[in-house]
Amino acid sequence: THQDEISILVDVGTNAEVVLGNREWLMGCAGAAGPALEGGVARMGMMAGPGVVDKVIADPETGEFRIRTIENKPPVGICGSGLIDLVAQLFLLGMIDLRGKYVKSKCGKRLKQVDGVNHFVLVFSKDSGTGNALTLSQPDIDALIRSKAAMYTILTTVTRMINVSVLDISRFYIAGTFGFTIDPKSAITIGMIPDLALETFKPLGNTSLTGASLALLSGKAREEIYKIRDRVTYVELNVNQEFMNLFSAAKFIPHTDRSLFPSVRAWSSA
Repeated sequence: THQDEISILVDVGTNAEVVLGNREWLMGCAGAAGPALEGGVARMGMMAGPGVVDKVIADPETGEFRIRTIENKPPVGICGSGLIDLVAQLFLLGMIDLRGKYVKSKCGKRLKQVDGVNHFVLVFSKDSGTGNALTLSQPDIDALIRSKAAMYTILTTVTRMINVSVLDISRFYIAGTFGFTIDPKSAITIGMIPDLALETFKPLGNTSLTGASLALLSGKAREEIYKIRDRVTYVELNVNQEFMNLFSAAKFIPHTDRSLFPSVRAWSSA
């Protein structure tokens, strides 16, 4: 609120709260992004905790997957940041197509069918902390694509409403514990956030708790909070006719308009 450049603050979760602006103006909105971004839809999805996969990296040469779990415990599930990493890696390796559908010839032994549904095995049962394989089903990916499309559409809608391009954003602040662990490169790859320079993205951690603490402990901070609140113009996205058109276009990886994501094309061919 003290800068001339346009910045955006996004609190990512089941709902996405967004504030866009600079020292002259502020615009806020909120929309449903869906529980998939918090790992709440995937069969192996879990809230962050010991043994939960929060990072996935694939070797482009061998196609082998490496995971990181919280507290380095045996893997028991996957949280939102790990899920986004996984789908991004699957796309970059050609294991899923732009619709998010599995490409059988690329997935090899990791693709299994359970009751007629394709499942990608991230962790085999022998390596799992539960004794069961950790898998990502086709419906899991479909749910994530809807959630990421909603997230991207919220961002593009609010910028279009004031004739600002997402490329005009100089700082992209990501709030929440989930925002602190998300890899912007993975989020860009799946088309969840705009294709901006990676240094544009700034994780902030639990801003709700920090803000509440400041409000309780500092009268000066409370005054500034009230001033900021009074400056925010709130817009309703559910009355915006363009939203659904933009949402449909965003339900592909990364998007139907690939020119919006030039970095992803470069990463795919790397």
